[in-house]
Amino acid sequence: MEFAAPAWDPYRVKDINKLEMVQRRAARFAKSDYRRTTPVSKLMDDLGWRTLSDRRKDARLNLFGKAVCGKVAISVDKLKQPTRVTRFSDGATFTAITTRTDAYKFSFFPRIEFLNAHSHHIRG
Repeated sequence: MEFAAPAWDPYRVKDINKLEMVQRRAARFAKSDYRRTTPVSKLMDDLGWRTLSDRRKDARLNLFGKAVCGKVAISVDKLKQPTRVTRFSDGATFTAITTRTDAYKFSFFPRIEFLNAHSHHIRG
């Protein structure tokens, strides 16, 4: 469920919920606890599992970090601009991509816009 997640990461709530439902069922299976009275969030905490959505966000950030460091064949040169959007410890500044169509707005590069608050997660 995580293979190539930065490329296919869903953005519609209904699609995200469907994926999370699979993990919640897996948590019940892994803990052999099918009682309706047991909260799935407790089972996931006991297992040390984070939401798939959070894991996809980390994968997206890690891939962008690798692109910045030149460790993957994804060019970020066109995003490097003298305007202020996201500043990394090496002084690099990137321009957020804006768009009006959902199909593009929720694709890989435009979704990196939230890096302003999360740039410390970038790992090369």
